[in-house]
Amino acid sequence: MTRKSDSNLNRVLEEDGVPFSELQKYENCTTVNLEELREDLGMGSWAVRIAYNDLFGGVVIQQQPGEGNRKHYHHDADENWVILDGTWEWWIEGVGSRIVEKNDIIVVPCGVWHKITCVGDGPGVRYAITRPDVDHVYED
Repeated sequence: MTRKSDSNLNRVLEEDGVPFSELQKYENCTTVNLEELREDLGMGSWAVRIAYNDLFGGVVIQQQPGEGNRKHYHHDADENWVILDGTWEWWIEGVGSRIVEKNDIIVVPCGVWHKITCVGDGPGVRYAITRPDVDHVYED
């Protein structure tokens, strides 16, 4: 089995089924509100980069039921998620599957395979925090 890696955020999001990514408009703003993002971007699937510096990047991602990311890991960084809305199913290698909802915080250690899927009745929103331009490693 071969593996491929990708650190291009736009491409990673697009291949995970997120058709629209805004990486500059909200970047490093002092305050960002989820309802204002939804007024601006709608209730479809989208991603907005909120934080970007030498140490970490943060992206708010909204997806629909059945959508999520592909199974992957990061060889050089932990990943943290804050669930802002909806219901998601997490699968983390060595932990298994688990349902998470608004206000849950998830930590995935460096090098651990993981996957998340929106499973609620409506859109789910998560805030991803990890190293800027982090490599996503996938099974090919």
